[in-house]
Amino acid sequence: MDTEKIKRYSLAEVALLMIFMSGLLIAGLIVKLRARVFLSDPIALPGFGLSVSMPSGPGWERMPAWQYEDAENSMTLVGQFHRPGRGKTEVRWRFVFSTADGSERELLERQAQKIGAVIQSFDRIGQDCPLVYARMLIPSAARDEVYMGVMRLDANRSLEFLVRSSELGGLHGENVLKSAVGSIQYRPGQETADGRALMEAFLQSRSQRPLADEAFLIKDAAGENRGYYHTWHSMSSNGRQHRRMQIRQFEYDLLKLKSEIWLDPLEKEYRWKTDLSNPRAEGTVVYEIVPDESGSFLVTCNAKEVKTFPAGQFFLPEPLLTELARAFLQSEYDGAIVDVLAARGQLVPVHLTKLSPDKAKAKSEAVASVIRMDFLYHPDSYEELLFDASQNLLGKFEQQPGRRGRIWDAVSTESLRQIFQNDFDGNATVPVAL
Repeated sequence: MDTEKIKRYSLAEVALLMIFMSGLLIAGLIVKLRARVFLSDPIALPGFGLSVSMPSGPGWERMPAWQYEDAENSMTLVGQFHRPGRGKTEVRWRFVFSTADGSERELLERQAQKIGAVIQSFDRIGQDCPLVYARMLIPSAARDEVYMGVMRLDANRSLEFLVRSSELGGLHGENVLKSAVGSIQYRPGQETADGRALMEAFLQSRSQRPLADEAFLIKDAAGENRGYYHTWHSMSSNGRQHRRMQIRQFEYDLLKLKSEIWLDPLEKEYRWKTDLSNPRAEGTVVYEIVPDESGSFLVTCNAKEVKTFPAGQFFLPEPLLTELARAFLQSEYDGAIVDVLAARGQLVPVHLTKLSPDKAKAKSEAVASVIRMDFLYHPDSYEELLFDASQNLLGKFEQQPGRRGRIWDAVSTESLRQIFQNDFDGNATVPVAL
């Protein structure tokens, strides 16, 4: 027996085995490294106690902050992964202000139908506040792979996460989803519940007494007159608790608005019609907000698609926000978040806080108290309402994104009539069907 030859064969087999095992180990490490998802620092959504992280690292690009989606009434964060030859992956967080009726699975099925996807399977992550997710394929888009999840939150809000890719290039969609979902930090505050209680008390009180008329002279930062805002109230004569609210807003070379609201505070029902035009352009855009038979709100427009809001949730018409702020001033609450609906159909939660007069943008010795209202769709959108010692409204400071601040001085209707003369419209009506 040639023992030396046997030893040489044995050593060669051992070496080959070690090389094979090393290859398996390296391959496993490569797979793990490719599957590992690195995340950004938490990205907060101010006002809601929510923060999330986005995939981060070489090849990833993302939005720096949450942005408002008008069409969806939501806030979104979007990121992409792209390298030449390795395909593209999109990830998206979406915080929905008002969620449609149905279970998480039903919501995912609607989303799949909307994007033309076929659901392959469902699963869930978490216990106390679970996220239900689905794996989907989009046959019409080169068999794109999609992972989409929905997490229901308080106050009829929800959080969605989506991963979509035509070729993940070593990134695994489910790992991306699970890693990102693990970054969710959600601590809802008391202010949302306080906002609902404030709204309920406000509606009850306004069913018993009339609302206050308002007249504002709008000035720019240089103190020049730019326009006016005028609203007046009346009661219906049909025996029901309808409040009629007529609104006129005029701004030189910018805006002409005629609006009318019929409100039943006890039934939490209203109908709202608005004619909106630009003095420099032809035509008028007409918005109508009405409840359907199920109680859902429908927003129709002669220039846009119909928008629907779920039944069972009350959205305060924006023209009533000043009166709600006055009720907030008289309440024991330090802060409150309420859902406000604008004439164009935008749903925006608004954060109300009580502010010291010395911290307000507009200064006056007559100001005794200030209510700040932050419109939570943008960090540079807010109003500060200024009250005297008797809680009479003196005016407000208005800040809108991309514009310089403006002052709205509370004045008499007669003052507006004298200043704007033929441009003042304080009597015409916009008919609304009851």
